[in-house]
Amino acid sequence: MLQNQSKSSPKLLGKVVVAGTIKAVTGLRIGAATSGLDIGGVDQPVLRDPVTDKPYIPGSSLKGKLRSLLTKAYGKPLQQLVRAPVEVWIHWCEDEQEYQQCAVCPTFGQFPSGPGQKRYDFVTPTRLIVRDAKLLDELEVTDEDGNIRRLKWQDVETDLPYTEVKMEVALDIITAASNPRQMERVPAGALFGGDDLLLFSVFDRLEHDGKVVIDPNRERERLRAVFLAMRLLEDDYLGASGTRGYGKVKFQNITVKWRPIGFYRDPQKNPEKKLWSGDNLDEILTQFDEIIGDKVWKSQGDETLA
Repeated sequence: MLQNQSKSSPKLLGKVVVAGTIKAVTGLRIGAATSGLDIGGVDQPVLRDPVTDKPYIPGSSLKGKLRSLLTKAYGKPLQQLVRAPVEVWIHWCEDEQEYQQCAVCPTFGQFPSGPGQKRYDFVTPTRLIVRDAKLLDELEVTDEDGNIRRLKWQDVETDLPYTEVKMEVALDIITAASNPRQMERVPAGALFGGDDLLLFSVFDRLEHDGKVVIDPNRERERLRAVFLAMRLLEDDYLGASGTRGYGKVKFQNITVKWRPIGFYRDPQKNPEKKLWSGDNLDEILTQFDEIIGDKVWKSQGDETLA
């Protein structure tokens, strides 16, 4: 006769919330699917909000890029997720020990079943939520003297609403035959953002069958790795055609806040706490324990985390 098995639920202590602005330092293109080519339209349009018609950065694109950069930074092995129409290789953990030590899968998420219906019963809740970043009403431009100015979109002339059209030409190196195409992209200086751009769930220490399932020390390192991925992105690119000058971005006006679980029950009695604000991710990485880690992961039973 089968006996019912039970598991302890992870106890949520609160969320680390990262607000900020993403500046397009160079033209940014996150493409939308096209069903056909409109007469007079561009070959490669950008993704737009269907209501406002404004370009935006999907949370899926930002989260996927951050995950990819961390996978490379830690040299994680890859498995084949999709075979056709194109091969897709990503990292996921195959066993519990690997998962417990991983800075990628618990943070960005891993499905509980894999190819061939293989079960991964060791998977715990995904820590990181990444929201869509909306286009802000102003953009930053640099004048001839190197001064940065804020302009309203209505005061800027663009080829299409909120975007420019860049002509690119592929040349045959033998015949010199050309294949021109029009690429739509958001111009340099555009600003995207949100109050709750990234949210990292902090769970209490959890054991099951004598094994540590959620270790606060590893959780601290996973959050540190999120800021590492953000910093790596600044020296990489977001969206398409990054090796051809597109997609350089910079995080600005960053604010890191701690929302204990009590905040969600009574925000007046348990207000959120600002941990850090600034523009330099290097400062967060250098002083992570002092400005974030030690303030969030306190001793067990601390009332501020209850």
